[in-house]
Amino acid sequence: MSKYTMELRKLFTPITYKNPIFTREEVEGWFKDYQLSDYLTTEQIAVISETGIWTKDKLAKKIVDHYYMREIGFETIGLFIHYAKSTMNELMEEYLPLIYSSAIQYDPLVNVDYTESFNRNQQTGNIGKSSSSSSSSGSALGVNSDTPQGQISKASILAGSYASSTSATENENSVSNDTDTQSNSNSLENYTKRVKGNSGVSATAQKMIEQYRNNIRAIDREIIEKLDILFMGLY
Repeated sequence: MSKYTMELRKLFTPITYKNPIFTREEVEGWFKDYQLSDYLTTEQIAVISETGIWTKDKLAKKIVDHYYMREIGFETIGLFIHYAKSTMNELMEEYLPLIYSSAIQYDPLVNVDYTESFNRNQQTGNIGKSSSSSSSSGSALGVNSDTPQGQISKASILAGSYASSTSATENENSVSNDTDTQSNSNSLENYTKRVKGNSGVSATAQKMIEQYRNNIRAIDREIIEKLDILFMGLY
């Protein structure tokens, strides 16, 4: 053991000192002194939170448990705190997007998932107009004369001159008809098609499972291993 540094556990457990310098919560706080919003969008943070699998607190606890018996690699505690915080910020810039991508839920056996929608609204209308008109006129004249004296005019006959008896009728008829017709029709058609599953073109189901397994990464372990530079190499 080095006489110039101390084990991480001694910073917060009453082993050497009756009153430890820090609490475990304070030590874990050094390894979670970063903001998710510096590296992820609000939507991406929400995806991670919804799964409930990964949190800053869980990672910090793993780090302290892993290096519990290791000696800090700096001459002073202040230096160790500074580099613990700065190293975590550097690592999380790389690993938080990976944590987000691993939190996205999907079916590893589905490589096709799309929806087609078709909407059509059709309107038709017919307007018609028809008109007709007719007119007719007629007249009849009957004359009976006991003493014909030659030709007489219609006007004289109608006036009763030169005739024993007369009869006359006149009529005139006029008929018009206008007709307007209008019809409208409206048709609405909706069509939705969804295709989801394995197309069988890019990969078989067995190959897709193999690809899924290869994408699984122990991200927390990778982060913990990269923090080894903060501690002494001998233990």
